[in-house]
Amino acid sequence: MSSLLRRRTTPACRYALVASLALVLGGCSTSPGKVSHYTPAPAAIQEKVDCLAPPEWHDGSEASQPASDLRGSVPGGFVPVQVVRCQQDFLEQAGVYTRVVRQEHLEGDYSALLAALAQPSDRANGNMACTADAELLPALWLVNADGQAIHVVWPVDACGKARGKPDTAKALAGLTVGEVQVQTEKESGQ
Repeated sequence: MSSLLRRRTTPACRYALVASLALVLGGCSTSPGKVSHYTPAPAAIQEKVDCLAPPEWHDGSEASQPASDLRGSVPGGFVPVQVVRCQQDFLEQAGVYTRVVRQEHLEGDYSALLAALAQPSDRANGNMACTADAELLPALWLVNADGQAIHVVWPVDACGKARGKPDTAKALAGLTVGEVQVQTEKESGQ
């Protein structure tokens, strides 16, 4: 029995135990110096909020841009007077899919939201352990006094997830839902 205890307490066994704990507890963390920070390019100013535009939309013409290319950070000098959150779901009935989008106009003090959106995102510089689950975030639009809109991106951690940067979600939770509009779009099933 005493030889079994000695094997468990050797330096190699202790190192393996510490290494295993570091992998399990590390989750999405990296060693120091492996994460850099960046701020996305400013969002393009658009004529209006478009909750039905899919993020990767592109009509193939040179004049159009994928909607994902129009998203970005809050441009300097852009002062929102309205915040719109677009939440979507899909319903299927007899092979016909209907996309249902709730366009929620959020009211309140936007200062906490603007501060959260100003946080830089993280980028992994090398290998890191991240969970493989998908994170679905509602589209977020800011509208200025002239009615111009920007589609902003949420700050993300080095795993590309907003839950690692929770201030945006907390700021949105501090706002109240005012007007709600529901939009639908039908697509044929395959």
